[in-house]
This record gives sequence, C-alpha cells and structure tokens, in this order.
Amino acid sequence: MEQAKRLRRAAETALGILLAVTPVLLWVAWTPEILIGVMLASVLCAGLLVLLTESPLDQGGSAQRTLPPEFIDEVHRLFPLTYHHSRHETPRFRRAMERMSRLIDAG
Repeated sequence: MEQAKRLRRAAETALGILLAVTPVLLWVAWTPEILIGVMLASVLCAGLLVLLTESPLDQGGSAQRTLPPEFIDEVHRLFPLTYHHSRHETPRFRRAMERMSRLIDAG
C-alpha cells in the first residue's frame, strides 16, 4: 500500500511538472503539428492528474465540512473589508479576521 502511495505521488509530481512547462512548450512550438501535440499531451496530463489525485473520501475523511451560520453571516457583513486595497492592515480588518478565525474554529 505504501509503495502504491509513493508511486501515485511520483506520478502526480511528474504530471504537475509537465503541466507547468506546457506554456513554455506552447510558446516555442514552431509548427501547428507540434502545437496540437503539446495541447493534447497537456489535456491528457491534466486528465490523468485528476484521476490520480486523492480526494478527502479516498483518505477516509469527510467529504464536506459545514460552516456555522454565524460564520456565513459574518462573511456577508464583512464583505466590503475583504476587498480592501490598503498596504497595511487596519485594526478593524485584523479584528474582523480574528473573529472569523474564532468562528471557524468553533464550527
């Protein structure tokens, strides 16, 4: 079983590396045939990666974690603060994020 996990992780890593270099390969593809080949290979790699990646169900965990209603209400109340563009966090924003963390931990 451990050997299968190691093989799966190695395959995931290899497929991830291939997907990471796909933009460069598309950039340097000098013929339409190579371009199509790179695109087909990247779609194949992405499909294999989806099939190989473990889901929480594969790991024996719960598929879904529900958030408490208080957390959802707090997110809706704080929505404008989540898109602030200030360089430094304001004390109000920091307090709001700490409150949200406590609500998640409580749930």
